[in-house]
Amino acid sequence: MNQHSQDKFPFAIRLAGFPPEAEQALAAALQAAPAHGPAYFCLSEHSLQEPDLVLAYGPDLKAMASLAAMAATPGELDARPALVVGQPAVPLPYPVAPLPLDHKAFHVQLALLVARRADALARLAGAGLPPPPERRRSQRLDFDLTDPAEYEAMRGPSRRGAVLVVDGGGRFYAHLGELMKPYNIAVLAAANEASALAACEEGRVSVVLMNTSLPGIDPYALCSRLRAQAGARPPAVVLLVSPPFAYDGERGRAAGVEGLLDKPVADATLKSVMKKLMHIA
Repeated sequence: MNQHSQDKFPFAIRLAGFPPEAEQALAAALQAAPAHGPAYFCLSEHSLQEPDLVLAYGPDLKAMASLAAMAATPGELDARPALVVGQPAVPLPYPVAPLPLDHKAFHVQLALLVARRADALARLAGAGLPPPPERRRSQRLDFDLTDPAEYEAMRGPSRRGAVLVVDGGGRFYAHLGELMKPYNIAVLAAANEASALAACEEGRVSVVLMNTSLPGIDPYALCSRLRAQAGARPPAVVLLVSPPFAYDGERGRAAGVEGLLDKPVADATLKSVMKKLMHIA
């Protein structure tokens, strides 16, 4: 087993519909998970990672509507679990954690959902079936008059060039190279801003994974320069983040950041994100 596979990957939680104070309290409760059970972290709204669990605020109608759209079959309910926190505005086939939270009971519920998800995914894999499709990051409209050309433009151009890892090289770069070999995609490394710009100068880099903890780099400024230099075919830039880095959504949008991933990044997440960004079937 290599060092990369020894990293601990806590379960990713997507919070939906919570008021700011309730969201902060819930994030604190998740961080205080019992040492003998699963660990959790909350995904940023800008994260490209698919959540392991969704926690939705019961009184919020929009959050309940999103959960209702997810509730397809009993099998999917296990493979794509969710927990409603607070009395739901509408009845849904998901477990409910009443407010105020009983923290012990709350963590028992979460651990049961984690176990159910693992069992459901194992059954699918054993039957040779793929996992359920990813949740939509934007809500589907029941009656949509959008011009199909707009959706085509949103999909963006095909990206099948190299991947650039801006983190000084090392085991993550080498590990990603192994993951991309089956797709015949080259993985390059850069240790600083100058080498990153040089690697992208020829326009053959399609995706950039940038470690925000690399000293001497402003990730937003470098993203902006990389994309401006590329002209009509800018790379998709993804930030690899970990505390104490705090993502600035306004600066990220201005720079053209595609999104972020929390470190350590599991192989399944890396493959899923890279396939999506590079339009690999």
